[in-house]
Amino acid sequence: MNQLCRNVRERQYARRMSLILIICLLLQTFGVFTAAAEEGGEGLSSSEVTISFDEYSNISEANLALGGGSSMLSLDSAVYRGDTGKSVKISGRTQLYNRVKLPNAFDGLDMQAGKHYNISMWAKVGASSSVTNGYFFLSVVSYPGTRGPSDPPYYSDPANYKFLVGQDGWTKITLPYMATGSTVYGIAIEQIASGSWTETVPVFHIDDVEIAEVPPPTSKRITFDNASSWQQANVGVGGGQPTWGMSLDNTVVHDVYGGKSLHVAGRTELYNRIKLGDAFTGLDLTPGTQYDLSVYAKVGSASSVKAGYFFISVIDIDGALSGSMSYFNDRANHRTLVTDQDWVRITLPYTVGVDPLYGIAVEQMSLPGYAGVVGDVYFDDVELVKTGVTTEIPPSRLPPKEMQIVVDGKPVVYLSAKPEVKDEVPFLQWSKTLAVLRADVSWNELTKTATAVKNGRTSVITAGESAALVNGSSVTLEAPPYLKDGLLMVPASFVADALEGTVSWESGTKTVTIVSKKVNVIEVDTSEVRQEIWGFGATANGPVYDLKNADTPTQELLLDKMFGMEEGEAGLSIVRLEINPFTKDDPDPGNAQQATILPASGVWDFDTDQHQRWFADEAVSRYPDMRFAGSVWSPPAWMKDNGSAVRGGHLKPEHYDDFAEYLLTWAKKYKEDYGYDVRWLSIQNEPEALMDYASAIYTGQEMGSVVSAVYNAFKTDGIDVGLGAPEGGHLGSSLKLLNQMGPAAVQKLDYIGTHFYTWNTYDAYNYDLRSFNKPLFMMEYSMPSPNDSMMNGGLEVAGQINAAMEQGYSSYLYWLFVTKPAAPTSVALREGLVNLMLDGTYVINKRLYTMGQFSRFIRPGDYNVKAESGNSYVTVTAAKNATTGKAVLVAANSSAEPVTVTISGMTGSAVQVYRTSDMENIASIGSSATGGGSFTYTLAAKSVTTFVE
Repeated sequence: MNQLCRNVRERQYARRMSLILIICLLLQTFGVFTAAAEEGGEGLSSSEVTISFDEYSNISEANLALGGGSSMLSLDSAVYRGDTGKSVKISGRTQLYNRVKLPNAFDGLDMQAGKHYNISMWAKVGASSSVTNGYFFLSVVSYPGTRGPSDPPYYSDPANYKFLVGQDGWTKITLPYMATGSTVYGIAIEQIASGSWTETVPVFHIDDVEIAEVPPPTSKRITFDNASSWQQANVGVGGGQPTWGMSLDNTVVHDVYGGKSLHVAGRTELYNRIKLGDAFTGLDLTPGTQYDLSVYAKVGSASSVKAGYFFISVIDIDGALSGSMSYFNDRANHRTLVTDQDWVRITLPYTVGVDPLYGIAVEQMSLPGYAGVVGDVYFDDVELVKTGVTTEIPPSRLPPKEMQIVVDGKPVVYLSAKPEVKDEVPFLQWSKTLAVLRADVSWNELTKTATAVKNGRTSVITAGESAALVNGSSVTLEAPPYLKDGLLMVPASFVADALEGTVSWESGTKTVTIVSKKVNVIEVDTSEVRQEIWGFGATANGPVYDLKNADTPTQELLLDKMFGMEEGEAGLSIVRLEINPFTKDDPDPGNAQQATILPASGVWDFDTDQHQRWFADEAVSRYPDMRFAGSVWSPPAWMKDNGSAVRGGHLKPEHYDDFAEYLLTWAKKYKEDYGYDVRWLSIQNEPEALMDYASAIYTGQEMGSVVSAVYNAFKTDGIDVGLGAPEGGHLGSSLKLLNQMGPAAVQKLDYIGTHFYTWNTYDAYNYDLRSFNKPLFMMEYSMPSPNDSMMNGGLEVAGQINAAMEQGYSSYLYWLFVTKPAAPTSVALREGLVNLMLDGTYVINKRLYTMGQFSRFIRPGDYNVKAESGNSYVTVTAAKNATTGKAVLVAANSSAEPVTVTISGMTGSAVQVYRTSDMENIASIGSSATGGGSFTYTLAAKSVTTFVE
């Protein structure tokens, strides 16, 4: 209450608050408030908080905190804003992100969602600072203490609200903020590099903090003047607009405000669009509020099409557009002819409805005489201006909610035979639902009968029949099952009968919730032998250059962690190498170090790839039987129709044989001269993706032709390297390319390579590649952003490995062994098993250790064997050594509680136990007796445990 009485000012009720303040002072004088009450101040809500530091006698009373590394705080009575007082001095700063936090800044304010506040703080660079100026910005602290893996980043807007602070006088730093309803934990101030001011200011002062409630703004203008990149300006793309064509330009700008414009090049389709996701952020979105939306546009001089009609859409659909879906627009009445002559204003009147809003978009449309695609266009000065309020609220445009199936807390995605309601009975697809529940399902096409086996229960159900069999007993169905898209649809209620689970149906939300019976039994059957295991690993690529240049102790520790076979080491056994496409004279140093061995036709240069070869040597020194896979990101530029190793482009047909010779030469050089055991070579990484980095595009037909050319070259030479394709970015694109390649080309493959991105949709149950009768190789995956470095992230990777092994995959590779040095908030951190940081430190993600629970104990040449778990929270993978017959079992418990299981099928008298959990990293737990084939063991909460005979 002490702080509340001193710092709270209520403008709206000034007289009443004056009285309250007097009472507060009197009560304090007579010692009425306890220490606990002084801290709380609950029950009083204000519209403004001011914080000065004049009355504090030491820094601990000011209740400040540090973040982003070490600095020193002190009160300074010699430097202050105003006539008298004190400021807070921050000294000893060595990094831009060394920040100061005021954890109680919002105390006493009503943080109800939708309320708007203006946050301000005064700052000044210290007289003793060797750096005289720097840009600073404010942020809202969104989590207490150190950031956890699921915590959201701080809210800030440095693109529009950063301020140059110097030594000559005090600078007011501001940030508008709209409460979201989520808890906030104060405000922070830190520095950002901008313009010519990029050095860290070692000493600065802050004073006079104020947070004041303000009415919602009635307008908003978005410029690109203060952004350093189009990504920083929060611009998105859609409709296939290539990101390589996006940039900010300071030479072509709208002349009203100047600065920078958004330059959009590389447009090939009318529907290539830009998206401004923050357009409505901070505005009044009460239904019925009316706005005028506008953006200025001009066709670029590089465009061969000099004019076209453009229109604005309101993004009222979350996610990608599909089918007949479209954003709200009124292009019939509100479209604008954009030319290369002058800037023009594109407009759209819009009334807020009941649907959520996700920003605005701009794209082109075809009209008679203007059907050509404008390839190059500039946008600038986006404005949203409130024009009024109406009682006529637009109806919802969202399509009816699709029926949803949730199994043990996880939504199930059905790409065909989607669930539906018939005569008030919810039906679901039997095969996919039972696969998610890890049941064995078989299908008799002749009788249209499905059989499912799980936890000792056998269910038999036939299309058109009114009853089913469970363990031989007849069970009456709510309605007869039927076929949809060639798959059996059954009443959802039958899942409860078949698996002894519980099924509930909520008609209002169209949700079927299935909770499976948890039978804590794990059964291993080493007599049912499946695919050979090739190994586990990740990709070397460019970032190992940074590991090569790290200090020796860091190198040794991280390499041992990845490839070693001792306590806490992962024992990875496959290194994926990029077959480099660039030239040594590339202006990008990162590209130049990834130079190709064939920079021009007939010109061979093997003095390249020192970073990957160094990494390969280090891996082999720790595991002499290390295996290698090569992947092409792009053929050399001279072989492609776009003349570049980046931004897609196609391999020219006249160079198919040159490309085959190139790959054969690379494989022989690395295998025979360098001594690397190159087992696999993939024709192209993600052949469907046009990217800013090294990439190439293949149709299925092109891929089939190239496979044939490379196949012929390899077979003629006799080199023992497996040839693989198509290595699509997700299972859906891989399946599509395989079907387009045709059976003859697929037959020439030694394995099928794929990536596992967008796993929630394109999972191994929706896209089963085993029908092609080729070994399967999962060559790349990285987790979604933000990075989860702890057990939840580790368990996600463990669950994916389990699904891959279950679906017949011989190998599993994460994306990168190490990431390039990055800041703690970088989205790139999700890409590596190990993260190198800008300050020279590193982070070993738990996913390295959960992978190690498989890779260190299931070795190359072992065979996957049958293993089943009766508890859906516990996934299991088992393998055995072909020579010794000894088995390994990996059990991942994703539950937040320990689970005691009975394990059968391990034939040794005892097993060695190893575990990764929140506090353990492939730690030896000792041994456990098997009791002659069946024993009980308690799996720790959120852990991965390996049992080794």
